Amino acid sequence: MEPGQLNEDQAVGLLLLGSCCCLVAVVGFIILFVWLARRKPSPTAPGAPPPGPPSTPTAAATHHLHLSVMAIAFDGFFKDQVLAVLNAPSSTADAVAHRVELVQRSCRALLGIEPQWRAFGYGEKDLGDLTATQDSYLKALEDFRSRSAGPGDGGRLVVLTLILATRAPLKGVDRLDQPAQVRAVLDDRAHLDSANLLGAHLLWSPPDGGLTDTGLHQRFPEMHALSG
Repeated sequence: MEPGQLNEDQAVGLLLLGSCCCLVAVVGFIILFVWLARRKPSPTAPGAPPPGPPSTPTAAATHHLHLSVMAIAFDGFFKDQVLAVLNAPSSTADAVAHRVELVQRSCRALLGIEPQWRAFGYGEKDLGDLTATQDSYLKALEDFRSRSAGPGDGGRLVVLTLILATRAPLKGVDRLDQPAQVRAVLDDRAHLDSANLLGAHLLWSPPDGGLTDTGLHQRFPEMHALSG
């Protein structure tokens, strides 16, 4: 698959991977989901986040809504190193800030093991309203969960997938085989701020063990080997 716009059915079917099971505390999995767009002021409890999206979002608030999915396959020997970064004590008690912190940590942890990267996948899509954004986000999540549900096949590769819905476009790529572009995408998301985040999900594939090159490309044919 070519980097760039995703089709409507996949909602972002390039690469990614992932299935996932537990939130940071459970070894091997990390799941985080926050839908900030569904929060609006409450007349009885100022500052509280009641459910439900704004009934009439402004054009400025919805014009640049964005969905992106990125995935990196790397040597599974270094999975524990990434998990150690993700499982470190949080520096914030705020739930939204904590989720942003996990996105940032995952990207920094991946940057720290760059020599172990083996393959990369990426897809993105601009969306015009909150409903379309949430629908595309959930379709992408369902797709990548199903791809990662199976066990490993005895290989050494693991995949970490990051699905993001944001209020503004994030940095993308025009090549899937260039480590320099992967670095730029990770660095961009390592500086994500809570004001831009609508939804975020981290997925590990496989849940346990690892994948061979053949197994990786059977599950995620959109991923490209990274050049040396």
